[in-house]
Amino acid sequence: MERQRIDISKVFANEGQIEGLPRNPRTMRKEKFCKLVKSIRELPEMTEARDLLVVPHGGGYVVVGGNMRLQAYRELGWKEVPCCILPADTPPEKLRQMLIQDNNPFGDNDWDALANEWDAEELDDWGFDVWQEPKEEAPKPAKAKEEEKKEGEEKFDIASLMLADRIYDSDNAYDIPTLRTDRQPNNGLLLPFSGWGTDTRLKKGIQTYHFYVEDYRFTNIWNDPAKPLQGGCTELVEPNLSLFDTTPVAYGLQLIYMKRWIARFWQECGARVYADLNVARKFYEYNKLGIPQGYNAFATRGYADREEYLKQEIDIARDISGLDKPNMIVYGGGERIREICLQNNVLYVEQFMTNRVTKKKGGNNG
Repeated sequence: MERQRIDISKVFANEGQIEGLPRNPRTMRKEKFCKLVKSIRELPEMTEARDLLVVPHGGGYVVVGGNMRLQAYRELGWKEVPCCILPADTPPEKLRQMLIQDNNPFGDNDWDALANEWDAEELDDWGFDVWQEPKEEAPKPAKAKEEEKKEGEEKFDIASLMLADRIYDSDNAYDIPTLRTDRQPNNGLLLPFSGWGTDTRLKKGIQTYHFYVEDYRFTNIWNDPAKPLQGGCTELVEPNLSLFDTTPVAYGLQLIYMKRWIARFWQECGARVYADLNVARKFYEYNKLGIPQGYNAFATRGYADREEYLKQEIDIARDISGLDKPNMIVYGGGERIREICLQNNVLYVEQFMTNRVTKKKGGNNG
């Protein structure tokens, strides 16, 4: 095995793109992820001592051990990450075993030693799960409880009516819901514009949400699609559920159904929706299902090394809208992507989250 630092743009989380290797089963709650980010920021020496375990694939590297740390490095704006590179011909069954063993806590904790020799608050700050007596909250006055209940009922009245098991009208053989042409954003991006999960999720004042962030930030949207509307958001980009060329078509159709159902739900609640075009080429035609002819509100993610993808997605927007200058936003990708947007009369939007990290770190992460 070879150890080296690798450009983070070439390292990818395991999402099942390697045949025979299932996607990483480990998840992390938001508060635990924040503590992981904090621990890496405060103790980078640990990172240098623990390489990501990766295997070459498709011109880049897929993480076999260390998916959560990779997400934390991206959050911190790292440009390179320490990796231990497995041979490209490592058998899938061996990779499966490594993946599970990397996530398997073999040891047990000596709770007496932890209780008597370590500080509980310090352990909790470092991300170690410590049981503590729950703090008692002062009882709320009856009037405050009643006002809180009334406010909650008013806020979710429309959404609760729409949310139940519901089938929306469809224009295709797969019953994928059709977007409403009377609930699409007008030309020009409504600000503030923010990635879901990059800030306090109930932050007031965000007018447009996009989902060009790591999937773990919004995997629960399917269970609670009304959540992005709670802060008063009025325009949204469809959830960008990751679709790779290695994703089976049957599963890909399910993800397209889910994101289009969520989008139609938002429209029924009064929000306006951009159709997401950021999928692997394999799914370009399937991704058109449920976007009616004449629809004219699109969004995609720009990538510096995938210029041809963007040009094809702009052509798709033109074909569906019937316009040479479709209402389309392209999120991030750098100067070359910006130039393509200018040449094709579509709106380029800077990658705000990356810029914020860049300024903090003092480098250029575009």
